[in-house]
Amino acid sequence: MSETQLEAVLCGHLQQFLLELGKGFTFVGRQYRITLNNTHYKVDLVFYHRILRCFVLTDLKSNEVLHRDIEQMNMHLGYFASEENSEGDNPPIGIILNRNKDDVR
Repeated sequence: MSETQLEAVLCGHLQQFLLELGKGFTFVGRQYRITLNNTHYKVDLVFYHRILRCFVLTDLKSNEVLHRDIEQMNMHLGYFASEENSEGDNPPIGIILNRNKDDVR
């Protein structure tokens, strides 16, 4: 299953997916466009957690997570912290979902 197909399936079952994530999640957008230095990037799924008061950025990967994927997520988190957060918001959280389990060491 490709990243695009996985995203479509999750969005097609958004209510169930949000319930599985847990209490407090709200859906902000999919393929959320951000622009840095005149270059456009997209975050696969963006949520806001009402209880934690922060954005939750989700990147979907169909293959192995690489260092560049982590670097890209860090760039997205920096953007949201400086450009999207409102007064009182906590720093954003990034999640990279991969179809394969990988133990981080």
